[in-house]
Amino acid sequence: MDNGKSPASVHSSTKSPVYSFVAPSRSVKRPRPVKSCLECRKRKLRCDRASPCSQCQKAQRQCRYAAEGEVVSLSDGSDAETPERTVKRNRAAVSQESNQRDASSGSNYAAVLEEHANRLERLENQLLSRTSSIAESSAPAQRPAASSLTIRGLTVKGGLRTRFFGQMSTRVLVNLFDEAKDFMFARNKSSDIREMFMNIQKIHKALQDEHRKATAPITVFVDSMTPIQKRMADVLPSRAVCDALLDVYLHGSETIYRVLHIPTFMRQYNQYWEGQTQPDAFLPQLLSILCVGYRYVGAGKGQYPDREGIHIPTASSLVRTWLDSLRGKQLVEFSTLQAEILQLMAQRMINPQNQESWTHLGLIVRMAMTMGFHRDPSEFAQKISPFWAEQRRKLWYTILELDVHMSMQCNLPCCIREGDFTCQPPRNLNDEDIHPGTEQLPPSKPIDQDTDSRVQVFAASTLSMRFRIVDIINRTDTLQDYSQVLELGNELERVFEDIRYIVPPTHSNDMQEVRRRWMTRVVLDMNCRRPLLALYRPFALSDTDVPQQIVTGYLRSSMILLCYLDELDPQSPDYHHIWHMHQLVLKQEILQAAFSVCYYMKQSTHGSVSPTSSNVKSESAEESCTIASESSIMLSLPRLKSVVQKVLDTMNRRIREIGTDLRDIVSLTVVYNTSQGGTPEQKREAIKAGLQAILDADIAVPDTTTIEYDATQLRLRKPHAAVYGGPGYAEYGMCLPTTYYRGTESDYSGIR
Repeated sequence: MDNGKSPASVHSSTKSPVYSFVAPSRSVKRPRPVKSCLECRKRKLRCDRASPCSQCQKAQRQCRYAAEGEVVSLSDGSDAETPERTVKRNRAAVSQESNQRDASSGSNYAAVLEEHANRLERLENQLLSRTSSIAESSAPAQRPAASSLTIRGLTVKGGLRTRFFGQMSTRVLVNLFDEAKDFMFARNKSSDIREMFMNIQKIHKALQDEHRKATAPITVFVDSMTPIQKRMADVLPSRAVCDALLDVYLHGSETIYRVLHIPTFMRQYNQYWEGQTQPDAFLPQLLSILCVGYRYVGAGKGQYPDREGIHIPTASSLVRTWLDSLRGKQLVEFSTLQAEILQLMAQRMINPQNQESWTHLGLIVRMAMTMGFHRDPSEFAQKISPFWAEQRRKLWYTILELDVHMSMQCNLPCCIREGDFTCQPPRNLNDEDIHPGTEQLPPSKPIDQDTDSRVQVFAASTLSMRFRIVDIINRTDTLQDYSQVLELGNELERVFEDIRYIVPPTHSNDMQEVRRRWMTRVVLDMNCRRPLLALYRPFALSDTDVPQQIVTGYLRSSMILLCYLDELDPQSPDYHHIWHMHQLVLKQEILQAAFSVCYYMKQSTHGSVSPTSSNVKSESAEESCTIASESSIMLSLPRLKSVVQKVLDTMNRRIREIGTDLRDIVSLTVVYNTSQGGTPEQKREAIKAGLQAILDADIAVPDTTTIEYDATQLRLRKPHAAVYGGPGYAEYGMCLPTTYYRGTESDYSGIR
């Protein structure tokens, strides 16, 4: 501006226009009458105005007062009285200066107002033009929307007992299939169908009772007055069994969830069997490790006492008792936090309630934060050695992985937000590369080089986008467009390309090496495949028009997850073990992917608009699947049907497994057979055949419980149990009697 004012003055004027517009006139004080003596005024002393004053008496000065009418110099004091003409002349000068200032200030303020008005008009024009261009470019798109019935649910019993279910719950997924729901909950079922549902209901009730008893700890150990360390030692199996289970755990779980420094733990493990005293936290950690390893060994392991393993409910309960007994400084020990995480992992082996695990993890998160794990150890370099700094990073990122995974499964927010921590990821090193005496950490190895920490390090590089995905799926109602969803989807697709580059498929005669590389690739892939499916699911399975990338990516990812095992030879010696681990770890994801594939089958066979594109009309099932993916062979309708049928056969084989819900199998059976198309009679016969397959499933597992059913009676028969073979079980005199359980007769509709 050319008004002669500085920017600071203009800014001041615009902030307070009233005060700058009318400049305050300078007031002229009338001089006070002179009352102090001349000497006190000259020396600026307090005068008591006596004659002579006390100040002059002390200094032995001549005390004199100004005579009336005498002119006193201004230099002698500020309260000197001036002649009347001087006051008038000053007043006139001040009045003239004030008028000039008022005129200048008024003209400047008017200029400022005019300038601001022009700037405001320009900004309005720019904003309107930008808004119109955005509206024109985004006119065909619409705000993302998904039916609340297909993304969340709430069960209410008695008005007070409530439980929230997210988009990954079977209760929510079934809402996508109205025909299947109507069939399952219809009151006018035919007599043969009703009888099948009644028998299935009896099996369901009986299995629930059996699972409840199988997951209960042995009271003779839990309620004993024997010291807790002695009881934990008594439930340990033989060393040969412990060696095998520990090896299974280290290769199956200590990859992405890094809890132990393997050389240190193995040294403690060997010393324990040699009779040397170990820290109090060692046995709780070992018991939890054995529980996880035993569940990985095979189906039904750890549910019942036997001589070749460990009873998971009892061992987990003893570890929990030990943890609850800790007080004070014991609660902030590094080993205590390790034991808490391992106990959570062991409990998840027998407790399928994800929300309980999510709640328990919240306590672990806060425990870790009170110990400072969320801050990078470099901030406390003088207090924490390089070795323990690296161990803290590994444990913290294990907690982050568990938090993201459990939050997605429960469809609930993460306990930790992305900006809540400064801890850096661990380095890509082998555990043997560092030890407690390490003074400086070696440099991190390339990510394509296999190490003990490679899986966790690679997963840590994707944590940021997975945190954002959990945030988005918990606020889908607030999204204005698909940009964030598509952006995150593209980032994850690039991650899959990196995985294929880092761990490419290999063809070798060394089956152990093939199996190891396959497990590494699957762990890395499913770690990002899960969040991608959770990100796309609310939109891909909705009735609104969505970008083709979302539905294409969702169907393709669902099929990839269901076909992980296709790379392995079913005739290989360890295939059954890998198959069991695959079903155990991905049980929930497999069920959700099967329901999703059924949704695409229903869309295709009913001749509706292709679920993969809002603008393409599918003339056949093969064409619809080809639009959804470049691989028409993998996604053809016969391929989709065979994959879901394979899932049903697998679930029937695992009916007796802890965590298997018979209601899920029945729901998927009905949904699958109603999604294939055909006449109502054809669908009814297909459903009937599927229900009969459930009843005919081989649920008599060796050394476990046999279930017998007929139209009116259901009985579970358990073989005679022998005394458990742990070293200390004989002194407790523990054995299991033969027991019988009876189910109650009711319609299947009462299950849900």
